[in-house]
Amino acid sequence: MSQLQRLGGEACAYFQRGRCTRTQGPEASAEAKCAMLEARRKVGAQTLDRLERLKRLADPDDREVARRVVIQKNITAINRITCPGFVPARGDGPLCVHQHLVYCLLLLPQCQGRCEHYWRRRQETGTSRGRS
Repeated sequence: MSQLQRLGGEACAYFQRGRCTRTQGPEASAEAKCAMLEARRKVGAQTLDRLERLKRLADPDDREVARRVVIQKNITAINRITCPGFVPARGDGPLCVHQHLVYCLLLLPQCQGRCEHYWRRRQETGTSRGRS
């Protein structure tokens, strides 16, 4: 006989700290993205572009001086990027406790329990993993 499982948000694969991580479309996904990660990604892309352009300089000494300036500007720009909801995470993994992949949990909708997108979380059963 099967074991009864409690239904509700906690047993859903999309449930994460009281929020539903299933996005509803491209617009909702864009709105829920972590602004700090996105800003840092843009700064990083600009820095890589600048470093790539430095390869055109003929003098290796000029190239090294310019590389150091670009990297220092990158560090300064990244350190200026802030988020009002930022709470540093511990250990390896996300930068912030509110980060889930590229999304901010604070921007995702609150989980109301069981919904039409409810998907039961996989559970470990002994040595094998299976969907119950």
